[in-house]
Amino acid sequence: MGAAAFAALLRERRLSVGWSQDELADRSGVSARSISALEAGGRRPRMSSVVRLAEALGVDPDTRAHWLAAAREADAPADAPVPESRPPSPPASPGASGPQQLPMAIRHFTGRAGELRALDALLADVTPGCGAVVISAIAGTAGVGKTTLAVHFAHRVADRFPDGQLFANLRGFDPARAPVDAADVARGFLDALGVPALRIPADPDGQLALLRSRLAGTRTLIVLDNVREAEQVRPLLPGSTTCLVVVTSRNRLPGLVALDGAVPIALDVLSREEARELFARRLGTTTVAEQPDAVDELIELCARLPLALNIAAARAADHPGTPLGVWARELRDSRARLDLLSAGDSHADVRLVLSWSYHALAPQAARLFRLLGLHPGPTISVPAAASLTGRPPTETRALLEDLHRAHLITAPEPGRYTFHDLLRAYAAEQAAALEPPQGRAGATRRMLDHYLHTAHRAACLAYADDASWHPLDLARPAAGVTPEQLADRQQALAWYREEQPVLERVVDASHAAGADLYTWQLVGAQVPYLLKSGLWQQWQRAGETALAAARRADDPDRRAHAHRWLGQVHRSQDRQPEAQRELRLALALFEETGDRPREGRTRLDLAIAHGEVRDDAEAVAESRRALALFEELGDPSGQALALNSIGWYLAQQGELRAALTHCRRALDLAREAGNLPGQSSIWDSIGYIHHRLGEYREALPAYHESLNLRRAVGDYFLQADIHTHLGDTHLALGDRESARADWTRGLAILDDLQHRDAEAVRARLHRLDTAPDTDR
Repeated sequence: MGAAAFAALLRERRLSVGWSQDELADRSGVSARSISALEAGGRRPRMSSVVRLAEALGVDPDTRAHWLAAAREADAPADAPVPESRPPSPPASPGASGPQQLPMAIRHFTGRAGELRALDALLADVTPGCGAVVISAIAGTAGVGKTTLAVHFAHRVADRFPDGQLFANLRGFDPARAPVDAADVARGFLDALGVPALRIPADPDGQLALLRSRLAGTRTLIVLDNVREAEQVRPLLPGSTTCLVVVTSRNRLPGLVALDGAVPIALDVLSREEARELFARRLGTTTVAEQPDAVDELIELCARLPLALNIAAARAADHPGTPLGVWARELRDSRARLDLLSAGDSHADVRLVLSWSYHALAPQAARLFRLLGLHPGPTISVPAAASLTGRPPTETRALLEDLHRAHLITAPEPGRYTFHDLLRAYAAEQAAALEPPQGRAGATRRMLDHYLHTAHRAACLAYADDASWHPLDLARPAAGVTPEQLADRQQALAWYREEQPVLERVVDASHAAGADLYTWQLVGAQVPYLLKSGLWQQWQRAGETALAAARRADDPDRRAHAHRWLGQVHRSQDRQPEAQRELRLALALFEETGDRPREGRTRLDLAIAHGEVRDDAEAVAESRRALALFEELGDPSGQALALNSIGWYLAQQGELRAALTHCRRALDLAREAGNLPGQSSIWDSIGYIHHRLGEYREALPAYHESLNLRRAVGDYFLQADIHTHLGDTHLALGDRESARADWTRGLAILDDLQHRDAEAVRARLHRLDTAPDTDR
């Protein structure tokens, strides 16, 4: 095959649908001049043009693959590009890469040629020096296809934005929850852009400013979907003149147009011809041609609304032997028809289509759909859905696929499902109407049990050798709950990372439902992960929710834990007065409840807080109080931590020999207790003290032992700290190359985390390169 073969395929298909070259150009965005050249067989087709032509002509996947093969094998040299409906893409930045958050494009996308041309025209303005970010505001009624158009366009032009494509649903019309705050969106974007949690400011204004800084000078495409009002999106607009922002909303957003220069694109329902083309793509041209009256009636009953048309087509495609007139009669007789035709309430327009599709489900699939309305989102896994319904995971997976095929849920990634705000609201309505109160309560309890018991297992696997983790006293899960079968630390950490956004919402939902014990336990099962991962903001929010739940339940023990968690997070964010206040509240409550082990560990937290403000004497005193308590309790692990704390702060005061004695006693006790993280910290202290004493050759093996233990327990950040210490000691011994090697390894970790300590290590390397050999 070659250019001539592709030319014949293209021309044959165009003529079969009865279009002129100009009509095909309008529908595809490929210029008529290019189409003429391609059909003449004199130039090699570009892959992007082949894809756009195939989409416009509605070819099936097998035919599209045949076209692409013919295009690849074309042996005619590519002529100079013929100008098309949009300017050519600028070259990608060398080595550029970035987040690719765009949802999957719809394979059956139909029509919208005029809107796509208007969007394409915006690309000419995405150039340096234009003075402002380019914004498009796509507005239209619910279900009209705003998101579909935005995502389709974004995929078409993604190659022009090599620094990334960002996507966020701002949930502007979610009846169950408030719209997403701009700062929450900014935090998600910063995560996607690779900014570690440690570097993200706690305050919303700081998060938004950092996002604008990260986008400055980049070629990034940003899709902000389901916006309620201009104020919700305006703080997210970048200052970069090379970014493109596409906003979708049911409102027209006149403020965004008037004040921010957004180009408005009003999206109407499909034309009759476009709606018929959609059915042809979904059901086949033969089916549509043989039943024209039924097709026309379905189009009108669906009000030419893309969401309604797609659901209707999916239902018909699932029953290929059923005449389309059957589905038309069902719609015609539906009591909800006036809701579909109502112009006063966009919810009513969509509700008819959703109810019609929902009532066509098999009973078990319909029940799953209803119960999904009780889940807070944003996504749900197969095991979580199985627990929600109380059914086996294999059966639940099949039911989820039934809902997926019917377009009632989407699958943003394999094994995870979600649905649109209106679908979630409709599902919740159906659950309220059809599930008895005890049924809803049972499903909610199974959901909470699923996340609680899985999170608890994850913590036990990931932090089994960490003395700071203490398993919770959990009740048995409800019947029908299937906690995820995590096998090892790696699986546990992967589960935490994937489910963390869900866990945030589950905690909020549990607290809103008044399930105070579940709320506190769900937070407690997450604390070690949030601590080790540096997710300070999430940790603080979870701690505040746990404290509120404990107060409402009038539970002093759980209040004490929540105060301690908040003290730790304040300390980690260098808010030492707040840290000391929370830790002292926790200490008083632990003393009141007689929880001596927690009292001792809280005193060690206070010691660290004192050390952070260079009050080393008080840090030693607090550590000695903790040691006395742990000795009284006969807790070797606690004694080891207290002795190491005393040794560290004695070293800060210059009492190096006494410090070393305390740390060696601590090491013996930590080994006895099997506390690997504790041993790693103690070896670090020993290495540091030897270095301070000038005993560099004794410091090196201590640091290496600490490093090996850090790796074993997965403390990634603290490995950088050890590499820095090793480099310092190698330099003190005159081994400049070994110092360079360790500092370089440590810097790689710190740069990966974008941690502030990176600059100090970078300065060491700079001095190493510029100072004479005799300079130590």
